[in-house]
Amino acid sequence: MNNGISPDEDTHPPTIATPPTAASGPVFLGYTQEHLDRAYDQSAWAPQMAELEAHDGEASAEVRRIMPPRTGQYGPTDTERADIFAPADARGAPVLVFIHGGAWTRNTRADASYPAPTFAARGAAYAVPDFGSLKTLRLPEIVENCRRAVEWTVRNAAGFGGDPNRVYLAGHSSGAHLAACVLITDWAKRGLPPDALKGGFLMSGMYDLYPVLLSSRRNFLHLNADEEVEFSPMRHLSRINCPIAVVSADQDSPEFKRQSEVFGEALRGMGRLASRTVVFNANHFQEPERLKDPDSEVSQAAFALMRI
Repeated sequence: MNNGISPDEDTHPPTIATPPTAASGPVFLGYTQEHLDRAYDQSAWAPQMAELEAHDGEASAEVRRIMPPRTGQYGPTDTERADIFAPADARGAPVLVFIHGGAWTRNTRADASYPAPTFAARGAAYAVPDFGSLKTLRLPEIVENCRRAVEWTVRNAAGFGGDPNRVYLAGHSSGAHLAACVLITDWAKRGLPPDALKGGFLMSGMYDLYPVLLSSRRNFLHLNADEEVEFSPMRHLSRINCPIAVVSADQDSPEFKRQSEVFGEALRGMGRLASRTVVFNANHFQEPERLKDPDSEVSQAAFALMRI
């Protein structure tokens, strides 16, 4: 979504080529510019977006009140923190790290606490980091923060009752894109086992940035051509070495549905697709809210991936 963040040509590297206008015809897969912009604007498909995100924040505040998290510091700044919700007397618990969404510009870890009770009740620890936003950082820095948050979680899991050998990664929307970027990390170069992550749970993400950067999102997602390739997980499928569950909503925007379908089918073809779930009667923002209900199809898919 375009959140009114203006491009700064003096501080950002050149972006990929500006797409043609709608008047010149299709710019991607038959989309005119207007239609492509709309296909990446979730507010056009979920007009109650602001209310739903506010509700997530309220639900998260209540969770934090009744089960206060432990907060860990994975880097030197105030942004580089993660909240951990672990079952009482946890020992050797599987861990789910959740990367929140918000078009890389909105929300914090405090807005994504609401799934914690669902996982704690199944004996799992739930961790949610902050990682900054495009308001102050560029995407490569945000991805690196997410990688360091996950690395910190693996190295410190035993300290909060988690099992460092059973760490899983989840994300929604832009958070699913970030999680997918983390899933293609070369962990051996960071001194961790190559299979440091045992699975990924990706909800309505963007896995190829080429069409994203042709849309109006280019106004705040400033990337050059090399970065567009590097941070498109679809271009690096060979780096994925764990099972991935792919989820989308039936009322998602067309491009979010298409990206999930294409990514899921590619993973299926290489034997990495753990499950493919379409959430019915849900828009983009109602989809992750299903994690509040342990009996929902979303929660059940996560439990199956984590074997809990």
